[in-house]
Amino acid sequence: AIAQYARSRGTALMNAMGSPENKKNSSIAAKAGKQKISDLLELQRQVQQLLSHLPHANEYCALKHVWEDVINPSNELEETNMVAEALAKYVDACLKDTKRQLGSSSSSPLDNNGNWAEAVISGVFCYLQAKDVFEAFYKQDLAKRLLWNRIVSMDVERHFVSLLKAECGAGYTSKMEGMFQDMDWSRETMSRYKQTQYQDTGFGSGDNSNSHKVEMDIQVLTTGYWPVYPQYPNLILPQSLVEPQNKFSEYYKSKYQGRRMTWQYALGHLVVRFKPKETPGPKYELLVSLCQALVLLQFNEGDDLTLPQLQAAVGLEDRDEMERLLLSLSLGKEGSRVLQKRDHDADKKKKTRMNVHDQDTFRVQSNFKSNSRRIKITNIMMKETKEEREKTVEAVSRDRLYLIDAVLVRIMKARKTILHQQLIPQVLEQVKVPAQPADVKKRIETLIEREYMERDPADRNRYNYLA
Repeated sequence: AIAQYARSRGTALMNAMGSPENKKNSSIAAKAGKQKISDLLELQRQVQQLLSHLPHANEYCALKHVWEDVINPSNELEETNMVAEALAKYVDACLKDTKRQLGSSSSSPLDNNGNWAEAVISGVFCYLQAKDVFEAFYKQDLAKRLLWNRIVSMDVERHFVSLLKAECGAGYTSKMEGMFQDMDWSRETMSRYKQTQYQDTGFGSGDNSNSHKVEMDIQVLTTGYWPVYPQYPNLILPQSLVEPQNKFSEYYKSKYQGRRMTWQYALGHLVVRFKPKETPGPKYELLVSLCQALVLLQFNEGDDLTLPQLQAAVGLEDRDEMERLLLSLSLGKEGSRVLQKRDHDADKKKKTRMNVHDQDTFRVQSNFKSNSRRIKITNIMMKETKEEREKTVEAVSRDRLYLIDAVLVRIMKARKTILHQQLIPQVLEQVKVPAQPADVKKRIETLIEREYMERDPADRNRYNYLA
């Protein structure tokens, strides 16, 4: 009866996660998915608490298969992928929750710092089939937390990765551990670099010539560990940024000859001092991305600027990205709208349009006011878009095809010849990610075309390995 209750309640939760409304709207799906994972963990806690009060209950009531069926709903890969993504987003929210990391008092034991990570691993992750989808989304979120200084506790971050490593092996977490190594190495490199700068320029000797220079902090990342980000090679940087950039490039190349550096401008963020010229108000500090800062700098010289003019001045070729930047600076949340947008057809309508026409003009908000002196203007890149999510799932699907190919070749190399009816179950058993017989059949056809294997001329149901 307890198993039936757990199955019915858990299935109801997972079915709600895969509803048509959630599939259409990715932001709603993410929010609902995190809540469903939280509800599932609470259900597991209640069931476990109930079993603890019954004598010999754990011997007669095995829930392993129940949770496997609940967490991997039906045979649709899309629903299994949604559960994996929701789990990754739930973990991301937990790791960014300051109150949770500091171990604040809470009504649920799962909210305590010592228990939630183990509950996630033992309650959901260990039963999850689409571990590769979870890995992809978790790595993306981990990269954002590390690069945008959203880490609450590095010890908890490392502890969670160690739990993943214990469950799935070192290969599963090698890139995550590589990210931590890059951050540690970057801190050491910047410390050594700043020491040389102090010695070479005489900082601290009473010379005020460097008082207006930009203080730059640089993170050196290993390409293979991190997600792929958009490249903006033609950005036009001001001289105040070019000088420290060139100095660090010279220092790094002199220390590590043979290494190639590529600047990831999409990941840069700055603090910009801002004060409208017309109003005698206070100065504000704006926390913005590099591209947002370059847009704002153009208004030091001009008043009314259009999107094409800003594109040419900044050197950003991607029009869609420039439109997102302008919208974040002009139509963001209240208290962060440092630019004013004027539609070219404003006389014909009352509301401001939520997209940017080439003839729309932008100017500094002359009567800008905010209760905060330090204002964070949300970077659109930090919000995961539907296209980014689809690209992540597509990349995982592509990796699964390579995995099926590798398993097929390994089995054929060991067996030399095998019947179709024997090959398919062996592949599905060894792949360890969600896959259907139809997927395996397609990969068999591609391997036959690439001459890794062939059908036996005497028996069409038998395959032979080609050395």
